[in-house]
Amino acid sequence: MKTLLNTISLFLLVLTLNAQDTIKLTDFEDFNNTSWTGTLTYKDYQSGKLSHVETTMQVKIEGEKIIYNVQFTYEPNKNNKSSVKIKKNGTYYGNEKVEQNTLENGTRTVVTSYKGKDNGKKATMYITRQFNNKIYKETKEVQITGSNERFVRNTYEFTKL
Repeated sequence: MKTLLNTISLFLLVLTLNAQDTIKLTDFEDFNNTSWTGTLTYKDYQSGKLSHVETTMQVKIEGEKIIYNVQFTYEPNKNNKSSVKIKKNGTYYGNEKVEQNTLENGTRTVVTSYKGKDNGKKATMYITRQFNNKIYKETKEVQITGSNERFVRNTYEFTKL
């Protein structure tokens, strides 16, 4: 009997350690058919200084996709339209692994990660999205492979219109 209890306890511990937050399309339903105004702040690769760009954004949900349409007020050639699907039973936001999904005081925080390159160096990128029905903030942090430090590459901050 003691062996059975130890086995069950070990099994539950493994499940808890391997548990991963998931997301679902309904977590983003407050975005459907919305318009936003805000600023992109990014760290310039050349100078290392922060630059600020006025932006607007529209978001809608079509079928299984969240569609983002971002415009840069003074750099229209940089405008971007993208769509994201929630994949693998909610463990991926597009190609980004879901690390955290919490809802606290009406504000949802979704943290995702993916591997890639930043300024030619292998890195892990962490994207933190915080939003409610009035604000949307998205911060991209970069951790260069072999380093324990992260730095902020860019931040979008929007207010709902």
